[in-house]
This record gives sequence, C-alpha cells and structure tokens, in this order.
Amino acid sequence: MNIYLVNITLLTVIALFIRFRGNDLFRNNANRGAVWFCAIAALFWIIISGFRHELVGADTVAYHDNYTVTFYTSWSRIIQDFIDIYINHLPGKDAGYRLFEKLTQVFFYNYQLYLVLIAIIFTVPMARFIYRYSADVYISFLIYSVLFFSFFSITGHRQTIGTAIVVFLGYELILKRQLFWLIAVSLIVATIHKSVLIFLPFYFLYNFPVKRIHISIILFIALPVLIVYAVPYSQLFKTYLGYDEYSIYAGAGTLPFTIVMVAIGLLVLWRFPNMLERNEQATHFINAYLISILLIPLTFVHPSAMRAVQYYSIFIVLLIPEIVKTFHRKEAALVYLVISVLMVVVFVTRTGSGGAYAFFWNF
Repeated sequence: MNIYLVNITLLTVIALFIRFRGNDLFRNNANRGAVWFCAIAALFWIIISGFRHELVGADTVAYHDNYTVTFYTSWSRIIQDFIDIYINHLPGKDAGYRLFEKLTQVFFYNYQLYLVLIAIIFTVPMARFIYRYSADVYISFLIYSVLFFSFFSITGHRQTIGTAIVVFLGYELILKRQLFWLIAVSLIVATIHKSVLIFLPFYFLYNFPVKRIHISIILFIALPVLIVYAVPYSQLFKTYLGYDEYSIYAGAGTLPFTIVMVAIGLLVLWRFPNMLERNEQATHFINAYLISILLIPLTFVHPSAMRAVQYYSIFIVLLIPEIVKTFHRKEAALVYLVISVLMVVVFVTRTGSGGAYAFFWNF
C-alpha cells in the first residue's frame, strides 16, 4: 500500500465532501471548510512524517546517529563548538542544530518523538501559510503532496526547520515590513542551516512590479543561458548557500522539475493580467517563482542545490491556485480537474515518490 497515494486520495475525498456540503476551499469569514481541510491535511502529514520508520527518508538514519551523538555530548562541548564556529570563526557549520537537538533532549530522549516534533514545527506553519494566503487550500496541499513532501516531510530536518521559520513565518514579517526582525530571525536560523540566508533578498524583491516582459526574459533567455553556464554561475553561490563542499556532480540536472516549472511559467504568462486583477498579492508569488527559476540552473551542477530553489519554489503552492481562480466557473471546474489528475499522474510516475514507506512499528 502506497501511504502517500492513500493520503492524496483521502484529501481529495475530503475536499469533495466539503464542496458537496456547500463550502468552497478558500478562506473567508463565513467559511469553515478551509479551516477544517487545512487542519485535517496537516494532521495527516504530521502522522506520515512523524511516525515514519527511521529507514524511510534518505537522511533519517544519519540524523538519528547525530541525535544519539548529541545526547552523549556535554552541554559545555556543544556551547563551545557554537562559540568556536560563530565567534572564533573556526571550521564547522550548523552548530545551532546540535544546540536545538540538545534543548529538545532536556524534555525527552526519543528519536521518534523528535520526528513528530520536527513534523509539527514544519507542518503547522505550512498549514497556516496555506490557509492565510491560498486561493484554494486543496490545490495547495495537493501540489505540496506531489512536489515537496519527499524532502520536507520525509528527508529533511535542518532545512525543514529553516523553511518553517524563515519562509512561512518570515513572509509575514516581510508583509509587515519588519526587516530588523527578519534579519535577526534569519541569522539565528542560519546557525541551523546556512542556506536560509538565500531568502533574505525576497524582502526587497517580493513586491517588484513584474511585467510579462520580465517573465518572458527569465523563462526564454536567462534560464537557458544560465543552464549552459551553470558551472561558473554556481561559483557565486557555493559559499553563500553553504554548499561549498560539493563539487560538480556527474549526471546532475532536474529536468522533470524544470519542465514542470517552465510549464507553470507559461500558464502565468497566459493568465497574468487576470491574476493581478483578481489578487494584487499574486505579484509576490510570481516574484518568488521567478527567483526559483533563476536558481534552478544550480541544480544542473549539483542536485543538492535544489535546497536553495525550494525556499522560493514552495510559493507555487500559492501561485497555481491563483492561476486556477482566473478562469470562469465552468472553465475553472475543467482546469481544476485537469490539475488534480495531472498532479496524481506526476506523483505516480515520479521516480521514487518518496520511496517505500513504513510506520515505525512495521519493522
């Protein structure tokens, strides 16, 4: 049984039930359907992510080993490592993550509970992010379940925490124009994963008055050129993103993801005036999407650079619903169906699809 496919099926059935009861899946003061859907979808993902076996996820076992090492490392050593790296500038990285692990171990020493905690730290802010800003929460969760779950919910720990804080909560700081707090939070979270700093420029770019010509130039000129010159381009980002230990990776490239992202860009070009007329905030989602497009060529040098892309590409969970909402009611129903079927097809045919799954009690 593919638990991921079961999850998508259940979410689809619940979404249809909510619609059948006369509630749309977007936020407004009189509608509780979106609230219930986000709560249920978040609960499903917390269970799947937090109750997984440690063999599920590419890095889960390695994080378990580090978790055990942290437990047997003294507080003085962990604090000294933090000081050595960030004050004395000695070699090392992400000392804040070990400090975070040690803090959680004050309350419990159980890796399974720790996985549940990570799942809650990420999923609750994500559900809030989707509820507050999505034009259709079902589509948003569907896109997340197909394109992003395998990393944030199954593999990652450090960047999962970083995204929850710097993107989902940081976006609200950006909207409130609180640069000081955004920088302060980002610098603190950067001790957990340095790559979060890639999100800081969004403070200055989120409301850029983007036009169709900008989208066309980035899609049809900048993206191909940067892919061709990906190696020298990547040198600009290596140290900044914390990936300086990675060399050129033979066979690197994320062609399926790149094709999906370009296809989304073509839809944005098509529906661009309608999107801005319907919701001016769509500008933010488009700008985040365009930044992710400019970062995609880095993945053609080393696939781990996808982690940098994801700080911005995660905004497509908000962007695609905005595209759907630009169609008239009958057209929207067809587009809605096409996107739902397409996402399921992408999920089923996608290599790995999160890998084999097992709950912790299955072994």
